[in-house]
Amino acid sequence: MQLAILTDTPQQGATHTTTYGDSAPIAEYSIDGRTVFVCTQGQADPRATIRALQDAGATHLWLCESVGALSPLLEPGDWLVPDDYIDGTRGQHYTYFSERAGGYVQQMPAFDESSRETLLTGLHHVTTRPFKRGVYVCISNTRLETPAEALFWRRAGGHIIGRYLSPCLTLARELEMRVAVLAHVVRAGGEAGESVGLDRYLSIVSRAIQ
Repeated sequence: MQLAILTDTPQQGATHTTTYGDSAPIAEYSIDGRTVFVCTQGQADPRATIRALQDAGATHLWLCESVGALSPLLEPGDWLVPDDYIDGTRGQHYTYFSERAGGYVQQMPAFDESSRETLLTGLHHVTTRPFKRGVYVCISNTRLETPAEALFWRRAGGHIIGRYLSPCLTLARELEMRVAVLAHVVRAGGEAGESVGLDRYLSIVSRAIQ
């Protein structure tokens, strides 16, 4: 297992040149003696970033993100490992096969079950009530959702709302990487909020990969 983490906090690291251009900066962390790659989407072509992670040997991609709550059952401070998602983004690079036939990757189950179970095991060390299921709604990473949009996505079946899953999920799946999400609720949907630092997630990831 070689883990890569996608996060919503900017990272300092090396960029890597691919056929899709330069990747986002990719940092290297040491967790319990293991090297873990960490990056955020940034302005780079996501195809370049995901390809660079695969070229470096990444087999798993876990998104660690601070999100908004759509469900009234969730409140700031809660943790959730979703089991499904809704992609509300448009106009991005969603596939490596846009210029030739193929590229369809089955999305059932939406996330890697073994990764989800591993993250839930890690969560049990920091909270007594991790939410084991839920629907993650992904919107554009250029802005937060409006209150009306939050209401729309809640009525569509969403439980949390974030900005960084798509298109990295489908791209990583095409490259046979295992994808999961560790979400920390920091605000209500349609409201502003501050992301928590990466260290908060790394302590859980450390417990998980042990």
